[in-house]
Amino acid sequence: MSKKWASSAAIVAIAAVMLAACSSNSAGTSSSSSPSASSNAATPAATAKTKKVVYVYANTGALQLTTDTSKPEAVEEVRQAILAKSGIEVQAIIPPKGSEADKLNLLLASNEPLDIFMGNMSTHQAKGAVMPINDLLDKYGANVKKLWKPEWESGWKGLSTKDGKIWGVPQLPPLAGNTVLVRKDWLDKYGLAVPKTFDDFENVLKVFKEKDPAGNGQTIPLLTDFNVQNNLQGMNMALAAGFMDIGYANWIDTDGKVKPIVFNPGYKQFIGVMADWYKKGYIYKEAFSLIKDKEIELTKQNRVGAAAIWYTTILNQVSALKQTAPDANYIVVDLQGPKGNVTSAGGVSLGGTMISKNSKNAEAAMELINWAHSDIENYFLAFYGIEGKHWKYVDKANHVIERLNRDYLGDLQIGSSFAYTVQHSLNDPASKPANDYIKDYITNTKRMKMPALLDYDYKFDQKAIADKIPTLNDINRMMEQEIVKFVMGARPIADYDKFLQELSKTGVDNWTQVMTEQYNSVK
Repeated sequence: MSKKWASSAAIVAIAAVMLAACSSNSAGTSSSSSPSASSNAATPAATAKTKKVVYVYANTGALQLTTDTSKPEAVEEVRQAILAKSGIEVQAIIPPKGSEADKLNLLLASNEPLDIFMGNMSTHQAKGAVMPINDLLDKYGANVKKLWKPEWESGWKGLSTKDGKIWGVPQLPPLAGNTVLVRKDWLDKYGLAVPKTFDDFENVLKVFKEKDPAGNGQTIPLLTDFNVQNNLQGMNMALAAGFMDIGYANWIDTDGKVKPIVFNPGYKQFIGVMADWYKKGYIYKEAFSLIKDKEIELTKQNRVGAAAIWYTTILNQVSALKQTAPDANYIVVDLQGPKGNVTSAGGVSLGGTMISKNSKNAEAAMELINWAHSDIENYFLAFYGIEGKHWKYVDKANHVIERLNRDYLGDLQIGSSFAYTVQHSLNDPASKPANDYIKDYITNTKRMKMPALLDYDYKFDQKAIADKIPTLNDINRMMEQEIVKFVMGARPIADYDKFLQELSKTGVDNWTQVMTEQYNSVK
């Protein structure tokens, strides 16, 4: 099975949460009628008038993460199967790779047909590109509401405005995707217990460095990252909460003001520990200039003893790693820091399945979304294709499936929902470690700390923030650069308070004032 699919639908959904793109190229042609649609019609013309057609922009991530394409005849066969089950014909608009967002913007601004797409509140709702769906949900979305778990209520909040309007169907709840992973076979090799505290963990890293299980000095005791530009936040999101009462994110200081997390005293303590580990050679020396592909390569080379990183970076490589190290096995470790759990959850997702403001058939669009949410086999049909031809059940009771071929790659997928992600998996050893993490850890609130502003910052007016904080990018850039300097030893921890003072020159005081105003306006 291709490793592109080994990540499973779950990983596709998570990786694609911010993807928003569009193409004017249709995936196959549509017949004016089909046997199922016309069997009760007097004439083909009558069928053409009554048949519902919904245009779906295929930017869920399924196609963006592949290098091949579906066979046109397979797409057409799936289209007809969806039509027979739902009474709605799906016309897919395939995004051009590399310019997905630009194409979507063009489509939303044109008169070309578009009904459903994966969008974002800060991009698409804020610019008036989507319609509120409250009435549509009430009339046609009963199954949509049922599928989303009550404990994931924040998913709906992220797609709502303070006037009560809902602008999309949630895609993701808050997730803890960055985590601590350790080579269990290496722990066993040296008689080490699974670490439970930072001291335990440091001892493991020390042994890995000294014993060098990879050989020739190639062992990386701890692989982590902090590169915001490349969306890499492993060090902070997987470890920093152990030194604070909250998850890693902007926070509310004792004076009631919203401040960047670097002002939290616990974060300063955490950076001191990271600097010490880096000095001792426990953290990979090039950790803060890495890209994801390099991290994957290092893992496959049998060099990584432990990681504080996005889970798929490591777990998706276990199957390949076993080809050269058959006993290799990573386990999730829930460490406790001085202040408890070390793992941080992300905030409220602002992305979801949206309906274009210019939709010509919004009711049918919601009916189609509701159909996809009413039965997991409907979801399988749109995402994986036809049972027995494109996929088969391995364990129907637990919704474990196996792809039979790559004739159909998900061109007609209708939105993307984590609620289905956690209900199924692919029968593939390469995907099992990541699937297990998704099911057991990624939304487990008992092992994570939530951001202090979880219930508030998604309501902030991002345009107002950008307008009122012209130095926003400079502030963010300086914080990242200086933190990296502290960890790598280019700047002594003794300078940390001086660094906080220096932030004032970039406008952090104004940042605090604007962010606090936003918080007070929505709390």
